[in-house]
Amino acid sequence: MKCIQTAISVAILALCLNVAWAEVVNFKKCPGEEKCTIHEVSITPCPDAADGRACTVYRGSNVSIVFDFTPEFAANELTADVSWTQPNFDLPFVGMDTAACKHTKCPAVSGTRQTYAYDLPIKKSYPPKHYDVKWKLTSENNDSCCFIVQINITKKTKRT
Repeated sequence: MKCIQTAISVAILALCLNVAWAEVVNFKKCPGEEKCTIHEVSITPCPDAADGRACTVYRGSNVSIVFDFTPEFAANELTADVSWTQPNFDLPFVGMDTAACKHTKCPAVSGTRQTYAYDLPIKKSYPPKHYDVKWKLTSENNDSCCFIVQINITKKTKRT
């Protein structure tokens, strides 16, 4: 019985710490986005967000992204697309799980707020630099929820 109580206490502590470290980040809607409201975007870890700066993430680490949205369309299925957006083109994020319904409730109901949560690996092969990252959920009818966040990918520095 004491083992169960300890396990529950550890789980609650981990949940509280995760919520405490989740940082609400600045984002902007994608151009032409009219059929969806993005309420809030959080990235963990992202202590830079408290100062309104882009998140610094480290190659070889994982970040969690959570966002609340209300689609103004119904969808049985949603596809996730993440890309590094440039003025002239978008470069897809390699290794992304595109099955959005694994990370949010489907079917999506028009006018109903819901949450999408995803653990994103930052691969060591990603070049260190500043990126505008476009995150888009698209229905089978090509309706979408889309936003852009800024991140800085950097190398971890070794301390001597």
